[in-house]
Amino acid sequence: MSEETIGHGTWYDMMAQRVIERERKLGRSLDLVRTEMGLGASGFPHIGSLGDAARSYAVTLALKSMGVNSELVAYCDDKDGLRKVPAGLPKDLEKYLGFPVSSIPDPFGCHESFGKHMSSLLLDSLDKCGIEYRYMSAKEVYEKGLLRDEIRTILLNAKKVGEIVKEEVGQERYTEVLPYFPVCEKCGRIYTTKAFKFEPETDKVLYKCEGLEIRGKLIQGCGHEGEANAVHGEGKLTWKG
Repeated sequence: MSEETIGHGTWYDMMAQRVIERERKLGRSLDLVRTEMGLGASGFPHIGSLGDAARSYAVTLALKSMGVNSELVAYCDDKDGLRKVPAGLPKDLEKYLGFPVSSIPDPFGCHESFGKHMSSLLLDSLDKCGIEYRYMSAKEVYEKGLLRDEIRTILLNAKKVGEIVKEEVGQERYTEVLPYFPVCEKCGRIYTTKAFKFEPETDKVLYKCEGLEIRGKLIQGCGHEGEANAVHGEGKLTWKG
């Protein structure tokens, strides 16, 4: 018996078919099925970044060829903190280590932030390759409260999330702290904060800016103790969250 050929017989045709079958099994609408790519904003894009977009877009095209309306979402994590200064950029950017890339000035002076500049480089490549996408900024998504329900669900189940992270990647940090990084209202850094309590009545996360070791280098916290609104852009979920 010969196997049935799905679409053009490529891996992305088969992936699209799996997506359709999954959505039907879950009883969800096929009016619009989105694929997603991660748009890095903390450094220069590379061929792997473009490959990520191309693969996701290939599934989008396969879904469309099967009669399912689909779009690629280019999700930019511009609330990500700067972990290191990319090669070729001024060393004085080190003073911004730990800051969200959307709050760091563009060293080239042509965009509103460091993050906007870096993400624009990849978006320009996608445009030149004819890859169609819907751009979404994490900063805007958080500020508009679009992830409100998801954030609340995760923080209300923080212990369970911490155990899953520990089991999956061997990291015990989130069995002790919440899987959420508030932006310190005093120093402006995001990775130096430790969130230790969630108050669901007010959606507030209590934190202390203690510092964090990133790539073997300690980024000092300012020691401030405060609170952040978890659902209106005053922080972000950890990537493992």
